Amino acid sequence: MNARDFLNVAYELLEGNHEAHWRTAVSRAYYAAFHAARDLLVQCGFTVPREERAHTHLRMRLMNSGHPDVAQAGTWLNDLRSDRNYADYDFEGALKHADAVEAVQAADDAIQLLEEAAALPTVCQRITEAMRIYERDVLRDVTWRAP
Repeated sequence: MNARDFLNVAYELLEGNHEAHWRTAVSRAYYAAFHAARDLLVQCGFTVPREERAHTHLRMRLMNSGHPDVAQAGTWLNDLRSDRNYADYDFEGALKHADAVEAVQAADDAIQLLEEAAALPTVCQRITEAMRIYERDVLRDVTWRAP
């Protein structure tokens, strides 16, 4: 199982005819991007918490990675989290099919950027250095472990 498996399910759910399908597509798309982000940070030597803190942990590190594409993926992850919260918890307003399609595409784009970053050792090294400095100097919460 990998992040793209959730993304594939999200695309399948977009084919559904009911709002419940589209809401579930948004949720699965968020978790696809979440796991791609987690995979990248783990590959770069960071420990990612398993509890609720993981969501903010990933977003903050990606957005402060020192690499524009990875930072963009962090912004999309943040937006997708809001979309997922709306899809999963807010039933007062309707979720339109077009909004679900947009969210799934954003997750796909984020995953693409994260996979490209993970495939290039120089990019991984660059973002690792930036995130280590961010953790040490700003967060004062060092989660990087030497591989």
